Amino acid sequence: MTISLRLFSALNPSMRPRPVLLKISVQPDKSQLRTIMSSPISVSQFNFAGTLGYACTIPGTCLCFLILVAYVIVGLSPAGRAQMDRVSFRLLSYSLFFNILYGIAFSVTAAQSGPGSLCTFGAWAVNFTLTFTIYFTMCIALNLLYVKSTSQGMRMIDVLTPTSTLSLFRLVLVYRVNGRRMEKYYVIGTIIISIVLTVPAYGLHQFGWNEANSTCWFRNPDDHLRLRWLVGTQGFWMLLAATVETASSIIVLTWLFRNQMYLHQLRSNDNTTTTQTSTMHRLWGGNASTSAMIHQANRYRYVIYRISLYPIVSLIINVITTALDVNQTVKGVNTQGDFRLLVLDLFLYGIRTFVYAILAAADPSFINAIRAMRGKLPATQTPHHDHTELHSMPQGPGQTPEAVSGNDHHSVNSSIRKRTSAADDEAELEEDWEFQRQL
Repeated sequence: MTISLRLFSALNPSMRPRPVLLKISVQPDKSQLRTIMSSPISVSQFNFAGTLGYACTIPGTCLCFLILVAYVIVGLSPAGRAQMDRVSFRLLSYSLFFNILYGIAFSVTAAQSGPGSLCTFGAWAVNFTLTFTIYFTMCIALNLLYVKSTSQGMRMIDVLTPTSTLSLFRLVLVYRVNGRRMEKYYVIGTIIISIVLTVPAYGLHQFGWNEANSTCWFRNPDDHLRLRWLVGTQGFWMLLAATVETASSIIVLTWLFRNQMYLHQLRSNDNTTTTQTSTMHRLWGGNASTSAMIHQANRYRYVIYRISLYPIVSLIINVITTALDVNQTVKGVNTQGDFRLLVLDLFLYGIRTFVYAILAAADPSFINAIRAMRGKLPATQTPHHDHTELHSMPQGPGQTPEAVSGNDHHSVNSSIRKRTSAADDEAELEEDWEFQRQL
């Protein structure tokens, strides 16, 4: 740090004072800084960290509860319930419910100041509910890869990449199912993973009071064994979920970007038939049957962008907290620098519920449901169109049979056109409705 002082010399009173600029450099004492950062941690500081943990969790937990209650209230309306009939919204609701349980468990556990049965059970409950929230959020990102157009029988992953690299993705994602059929597998898989990762560790007494950082966490006195339990039952699986979320989000967002490029080129060309077909082949390596999916995704790109926020936020929080947990297990919490990292770790664990509550409150399905309930948005329901019946024109006075036959022929053709148009509109709306429900 440099301090500048401007002085005026007046040695000769008859002369005009001349300014003299003096610079004084003040350097911080590095030895004192090292002493402060390496000083031991007091009991009051550990108590502060615990208080900060549950203080950050309580507001988010309460907000999650209020939003979940609002979901239930809006869902009582048929118009609102139709808008919320989406796979990603139900997965979000499951995650929100376990975020409430996680917030309660984390608040109670962070308030503990020593070993005990409540500390042991709380550490297990935090990991158990946290696994649910992480993997339900991962399923939201994964579900976007399985959204398909029912009329074309295509998966979104089928049009994500050119033909040269499509076979690679088909080796990984070969399911011929849509998001709604995958929903039960999301739930079953998340339940199995949560039980397998946490119940054996609880039965083997791996949770409890951690003397190294004075928190209720993995308590094995052997640092190497504690690190193995941490990585094997939490860290690895959190990073795995983060990896899947990253890959899914990048693929979906890249596909949307290419989708926008494709539509922009279509609008800039005059020759609709030939140019559209050639552009489709050049950009997508597919055929004209993919256009329905592309235009559907373009209409709902805002919803897809918003859905992608959940895994992106989860990715950021999970990667940072996993790195901090591993660092504490390897190095311990012995200095003021380590203590600051511990405070950051507890803060991120605590603020998780609040962040997800904010995202859930701004969910597009929830907002549209409120608008539909208030009559400002038509309910997303399967449309029903009145079909025009075929009939014959009665013969009036003075009309010849040939004239009546001509009228009948015109009426039949008109009715057929109306029925065909109505059927096409109904099929398009039905397909559009099914696409929304799979998001």
